Amino acid sequence: MELSLFSSLDPYAIVAGFFFSMLIFLSGVGAGVLVVPSLIVLFNLDPTLAVASGSFFAFLAKVLMTVGHAKQGGVNWTVGRKFLYLCLPVTILSALSLTLVSDPEMRVTVDRVLMLLVLLAGLLSLASMFTKRIKEYLSRLSLSWLSGITGFLMGLTGVGGGVLVVPALSSSGGLSVKSAVATSIPVGLILSLAVSITFGSRGVMDYALVASLMVGCVVSLPLASKLFSRFSEESIKRITGLFIGLALIGLVEALLESMHLI
Repeated sequence: MELSLFSSLDPYAIVAGFFFSMLIFLSGVGAGVLVVPSLIVLFNLDPTLAVASGSFFAFLAKVLMTVGHAKQGGVNWTVGRKFLYLCLPVTILSALSLTLVSDPEMRVTVDRVLMLLVLLAGLLSLASMFTKRIKEYLSRLSLSWLSGITGFLMGLTGVGGGVLVVPALSSSGGLSVKSAVATSIPVGLILSLAVSITFGSRGVMDYALVASLMVGCVVSLPLASKLFSRFSEESIKRITGLFIGLALIGLVEALLESMHLI
C-alpha cells in the first residue's frame, strides 16, 4: 500500500509544487495564474481538469499557509470576510455553469475560451504588478465590484484569488501590501475550496497529481516563511512576475496548438 502510494508520486510535480507554494506564500499571487497554465502546459491537463486540480491544490496549500501568516499576525479577518460576501456565491455559480457543458464540440470551444481567459487574467496580473496606471484603475473600483469580478474569474479559470484580491485589499480594503498578501491567503483558500468541491463532486479531479504537488508544498513552507520576512516587496514582485510570464508564454503556445495554428 505504502509502496504504491510513493510510486504514484510524480517527482516533476513535487518540484513544481515546491516553487508554486514558495511564490504563493511570498506574494499571494500564483495559485491560479501560475498553477493553472503550468498544469496545462507542463502536465498536459485539459483546461477544465487543470482548473479543478489547481484549485484543490491551492486550497490544501493555503490551509498550511494561512496558519503561517496568522502566526505572524498579518491576516485582517474582518476585511477578508467582507470581500467574501459577494465573491463566494459568484464563484460557486461560475464553476457550476462550467460543469454543465457536456457536448464534445462545445467542450472544445469552452476549453479554448478558458485558456484565453486564463491568459488574459495572467496579463492583467502582470500589468497590475508592474504598471502604475492599472493599479490606480483597480484602486478606483469598489471592493464589491472587485469581489464580483474575482468570483466570476475564479469560478471559470481558478484565477483571481491573488491577482485581484491582493490589489483590492491593498487599495479598496485599505490594507498594507504585506497585510493584503497575508489576508488574500485565507480568502483564496475559501474560494479554491468552493471551486474544487464543485468540480470534484462531478468527478473532475486529478488526485494523484495534487498529492505530488502537496509534497512539494510541505517541503517549501518552512523556507518560504523565513523568506517572507526578509525579502523586499520589489524582489517578490519580480520573481513572481518572471514565473507567471514563463507560464503564460507556454499557455500561448498551447492555445495556438489547440487552434491548429502551429
